[in-house]
Amino acid sequence: MDTEETNKPESYLVSREPWWAEPPKPGQSELGVEWGYLEVYSDGEFRFVRERPSLEEIESRISCHYMD
Repeated sequence: MDTEETNKPESYLVSREPWWAEPPKPGQSELGVEWGYLEVYSDGEFRFVRERPSLEEIESRISCHYMD
């Protein structure tokens, strides 16, 4: 086993927010796009999890808004 790997601290989840896979196209409802979760980890890694958030989570999200 590599010594560097054994000394590497375990990464942990810092935040998990509702996020779209791609922004809505002009005229498309935000609810009509593919949603998932953007996860941010302590080591700086980002992951997109394709699991649709609840409608309440989507509507009350803080980030990921379409700007016209």
